[in-house]
Amino acid sequence: MKHIIITMVITLLFLSGFAYAGSVSIDLKMVKQNLNVGDNLPVEVVIDKVTDLKGINILISFDSTKLRYVSISRNAVIEKFTEDIIPDVNEANTNGKFEYLAVLEGPGSGIEIPGGTILTINFSIKAPGNVWVKLLPNEISIADSTANAIPANIDPNQLITNIGQVFELTVFNYPNPADISGKTTIRCVSKAILDGLEARIYDISGELVKTIEYRDFNSNQAPIYEYEWNCKNEKDQDVANGVYILWVKAKLGSDEKNQTWKIAVLR
Repeated sequence: MKHIIITMVITLLFLSGFAYAGSVSIDLKMVKQNLNVGDNLPVEVVIDKVTDLKGINILISFDSTKLRYVSISRNAVIEKFTEDIIPDVNEANTNGKFEYLAVLEGPGSGIEIPGGTILTINFSIKAPGNVWVKLLPNEISIADSTANAIPANIDPNQLITNIGQVFELTVFNYPNPADISGKTTIRCVSKAILDGLEARIYDISGELVKTIEYRDFNSNQAPIYEYEWNCKNEKDQDVANGVYILWVKAKLGSDEKNQTWKIAVLR
């Protein structure tokens, strides 16, 4: 219901002709540089000075093969915009674009803003290379309190930055000790999309208990890789309570990294 009401208000605001004196510019700005896979990428939506802002409708497209949309937030200049529609995370990442709508509730004038950042969009970086984010100019509108659309100059060019990779490896499991269900999740965290990953679990006598191949890890959140161990050995038998040694080897190109970790099983 909220989505329908706000959409109707936005639509009504943008039905009229252009009566606003002059125009404003809307641009994107990347606030971080020298980024790597696994980092957070904040992108700001920046606007010129506006004297009577009542509603906004912003559409963003992004490289969903390398970026994952996480969240969007209003900045202080439009904090009075109490009614908005936040993009659905799954839908945005499936389509590679999303729409943000917001209105200033109630009658009267819109807000006067000196210019600056109105929105901050947070992406997580999931793959290296050139990544891009851009505004969709034909589907962006802003409006004043007299139900007139405010002319906007919108840069249609892609905002591009290059993402690198840092070959790091952090290994742990949770919960530790394994919980009463006899399950624990092994997590391998890197800042690179790994070319190879394997793990072995040994008991304290050095006997191999479990082999985990690259394909066994859940890589949907790469460069975070996870495997849920049911505390069973290769014969699908429950292992005894005690301490086990996890050995992990990661590969990126010709480089390899190894790490060990202790897993406790206590049912």
